[in-house]
Amino acid sequence: MSRSLIVAAILVLFVACTGFVNAQTSVVKNQSLALTNHSNESTGTRPANGPVSPEARAEARRLYKEGVKYGTAGLFPQAAQILQQAVRLDPTFADAYFALGHAYFDMKSWAQAAENLARAVELNPKDSEARDRLSFARTMLQPNGGGTKPVIKSTEQQPTGAQVSIAAKTPATAAPDVEVTENKTNVEELALTRIYRIGANDVLDVRVADPTSTQSTLFTVTPAGFLEHPLLIEPMPVNGLTAEEVTARIESDLKRRALDATKVSVGVRDYASHTILVSGLVKEAGTKILRREAIPLYVVVADAQPLPEAARVNVVRNDSNQAFEIDLTESSEMNLLVRPGDVITLHASEMQFLYVAGEVKSPGEITYRRGLTATQAMIAAGGVIGKPKEIRLGRDDGRGFLIVTKFKLKDVESGKVPDPVVQPGDRLMVVK
Repeated sequence: MSRSLIVAAILVLFVACTGFVNAQTSVVKNQSLALTNHSNESTGTRPANGPVSPEARAEARRLYKEGVKYGTAGLFPQAAQILQQAVRLDPTFADAYFALGHAYFDMKSWAQAAENLARAVELNPKDSEARDRLSFARTMLQPNGGGTKPVIKSTEQQPTGAQVSIAAKTPATAAPDVEVTENKTNVEELALTRIYRIGANDVLDVRVADPTSTQSTLFTVTPAGFLEHPLLIEPMPVNGLTAEEVTARIESDLKRRALDATKVSVGVRDYASHTILVSGLVKEAGTKILRREAIPLYVVVADAQPLPEAARVNVVRNDSNQAFEIDLTESSEMNLLVRPGDVITLHASEMQFLYVAGEVKSPGEITYRRGLTATQAMIAAGGVIGKPKEIRLGRDDGRGFLIVTKFKLKDVESGKVPDPVVQPGDRLMVVK
């Protein structure tokens, strides 16, 4: 009996000791974890690829839109510089990586193109165009070509959205550009800003992976639009084709003659077929060469460096017998796409007038300038007589009817209501 009690007491004591030891071990582990967390907090470290703040994400998308505008205009180095800032702010922005890779792709900076396109594919595995361009860039990095080059589909066949970009991509979270109507006509026009179709007198760089060849790689497209190359059985019609489409045709021709292992690369060395003429109030007048089927008018004007007195631009499109008269300050109108053969002329503003009457010292015709307000017009008319109380602003509604709006002069002078901005042809009556 006593022996049994002694054994039971020993077991109880053993269990108690074991629980105490486990409890102490748990405390030590918890203290160690707390010290580790405290150390991370004190050093300010955070996990790689941490969450992006809403502010950074919004700024990245703003930079993305700005970058793709430069890319659309063919200013690829500037586009790349801006898009680099976008991906630094938001490392998860797949479309920005695609656009950045596309910019380097167009500059033939294959290593940088491959790096950024690979990141785009990693972030968006379903992006087939990014995957195709990545394969192309990697192929170009290999010594002597490294096999047959994948054919990239012409960008005019890719879906386009309201936001034009190097890659014609719009983030799913971004609002469409309100200045562009999503209709068939605009989509077709915007596609022209992303492609170049070969024409007469263009100089093509046609490279075929043949180590034994010592022939020149430069070939000028004939006036009739044909490419003459020693590996071709007969001249190939290339007028109106993109460089990618010409590449595919040459490879197809070689394949039919059992030369399918030959790698072909076609690019445009000298752009000669797409020209426009710029004249008038600009520093850099003359013939300009387009590297796209179309580019926005504001890019052409900026490149020509308008003089300070330039206020409007006239665009004559000879192929369709159209003419456009555009105010340089109207940003929406300056998005007009310029095409090969267009003639662009910058002019000074036409002399325009408005009319001031009533309680002013010199009533009559006043020369209009942009931004002129009602009180400024009264001062130009010699100032007021006495203490007038009201301004009556009459304006043609475009249908021959005069619409009169009344303003209390004391409210305008006190800042209670804004000083009305006048327009050419307005009638300003100052009354007591």
